[in-house]
Amino acid sequence: MEQDRSKLTSLREDIFTRRLNRRDVLKRATVLGLSAPVIASLLAACGDDEDEPVATTEPPATTDDPTPTVATDTEETPEVEETAEVEETPDMATTPEGEETPEVEETPEVEGTPEGTPPAAGEGETIDGGDRLMGYEMEDGTEGGVMIEASISDISTTNPILSGDTASAAFHAMTFEALCQANPDTLEPVGALAASWMVNEDATVWTFMLQEGVIWHDGEAFTADDVVFTYETHLNPDVGSPRTSDFASKIESVEAIDDTTVQFNLLSTLVDFPLDLGVYSIIAEHIWVDVDPAAMVNDPGSNGEDGSRIIGTGPFIFEEWIDLDRVSCVRNDDYWDGAPYLDQYIIRVVTDQAAGVAQLRTGEVDWGTVPEVSVPELDGTDVTVSDFPTLGFTFYGTNLDPERTTLFQEVEVRKALFHAIDREALIESVRFGYGEVAVGSIPVLSWAYNPQAIEEPYPYDPELAMQLLEDAGWVAGADGIREKDGQRMAFQMNTNAGNQVREAYLVAFQEYWRQIGVEMTPNLIPFPQLVEQLTETFDFDVFLVGFSWSATPDQSAVYGCDAYGSGFNAVRYCNEEVDALLEEALVATDQEERIQLYTDYQNAMLADLPMPIIDFPRSILGVNNRVHNFVPNSVNIRFNSQHWWVDQ
Repeated sequence: MEQDRSKLTSLREDIFTRRLNRRDVLKRATVLGLSAPVIASLLAACGDDEDEPVATTEPPATTDDPTPTVATDTEETPEVEETAEVEETPDMATTPEGEETPEVEETPEVEGTPEGTPPAAGEGETIDGGDRLMGYEMEDGTEGGVMIEASISDISTTNPILSGDTASAAFHAMTFEALCQANPDTLEPVGALAASWMVNEDATVWTFMLQEGVIWHDGEAFTADDVVFTYETHLNPDVGSPRTSDFASKIESVEAIDDTTVQFNLLSTLVDFPLDLGVYSIIAEHIWVDVDPAAMVNDPGSNGEDGSRIIGTGPFIFEEWIDLDRVSCVRNDDYWDGAPYLDQYIIRVVTDQAAGVAQLRTGEVDWGTVPEVSVPELDGTDVTVSDFPTLGFTFYGTNLDPERTTLFQEVEVRKALFHAIDREALIESVRFGYGEVAVGSIPVLSWAYNPQAIEEPYPYDPELAMQLLEDAGWVAGADGIREKDGQRMAFQMNTNAGNQVREAYLVAFQEYWRQIGVEMTPNLIPFPQLVEQLTETFDFDVFLVGFSWSATPDQSAVYGCDAYGSGFNAVRYCNEEVDALLEEALVATDQEERIQLYTDYQNAMLADLPMPIIDFPRSILGVNNRVHNFVPNSVNIRFNSQHWWVDQ
């Protein structure tokens, strides 16, 4: 066993360093006795040889051994954003206003609200916004220069109200700001546009005192009216915000007390308000007040056509968006918290993760996601690689709308598909150990993570998978693919092209499911198109994506009934018991009680299994050594972007 594990490690290292072509990988993997899906995933990680194009619809060569002799470690994850967002890449993401958090070394205590407890002991107590630098010391820098970030996906909108993806949120984090943000090390709330806040005794009324002297990029004064306008815009169903459902279930009204004070009146207790509802970018009322809400999505301020309408309060000002090439912004000399060092910041779109790593190696970009397979390529270069856990997960969703497909209406089918996947083997072979099998839906970094209490962890069990399909009446046809009532168990599974991990996962899923009589055809599409399918058209059979959560454990944006069409519930899942547990957990004030409620919610949701969670990945970032004051993390990576500077 140890000898085989050593050989697998050696095989992985050779793939890492590109010393093997696909034929060599296949030969050595077969000798090791690895299962067909794992071989397929290794071949996908190996990439395409010029003389051997990879077919995405045909299963690869197989062996008879059903299980590989591998073990799994921890995980990889993307960087987060304001709150929950669909991720383009599971190896990192870039989030603006506060989210996930890695378990980093100890840092100085910061003022804020401990997660899961009422943020004030009594009515009217003022809570200071805390240290915006999160306890980190910033190195004095040199003004000027350009810093370039690599992204495998283009942004989808310049309007943060409409944002539902990490690429767009990364841009918004540079140019817009929220009331609050998350400390990346403690997950506690820290003020951004809010200097301090108060909360009443039952946490149903939250009052925020705003920073003084903040101005919009066009010179207009920022006031409480802008905050009120922003939240009322999210609440308007005609706008198309993916957060309308979430906001409407929690907010009764928002009012400006004076120019620098805004009050939120909630429908019920919400002890997590600063990191639940307070982390969304604020937009300028004077820019948007005369726009028809239904026309906002096509406004020049949303599609990047008119820079004079892309107005935030952040440290950088929008410059230009060249579709599928880059989005750039320039220094805001009048930034209220001190002008940035950098002259310009660019988010450059790269064709795929491998291209991003190549540009990291050559210095064409300064930082970006590093896929697991490429980590060794950066040894001995001017790039520092770091990895850390996150609040994200990788999952797939089966469309439960019977008007689109009836394949997944039976829970036995959904459970069979999940039991057929050897997730430990995939994390070891595809992620190279940078992740862990997801037990439950709440990621490792959350205070509500409680894996030992999850009743159905869904271990790899292909025999049980086949029995579940048999019991549900799905029997093998002449070609080995199961049928029922004249319908074949065959479907298409979509993911975003260019994401090496997800592409490899699809290849492996295809083989795992073929072995139980299910035919899946991988479909690789551009990330913006995938986001549109998941939030607007719902035109899919099955999808595979990553998701970034906020620092709070509420998951109603994905699993709530009302989140279909107005959130991220793309599969039309609805369970009133799940909704009730999520609502109860939001208003509870005792953390142990909340942990139990979130555990009960997970068990109820997982019994239905609408969107199975594959893994809790680790985030891997590569940063050029010429960059200073950059704090790698997966929660709030841009909290100090005005302090970033580069050697010139």
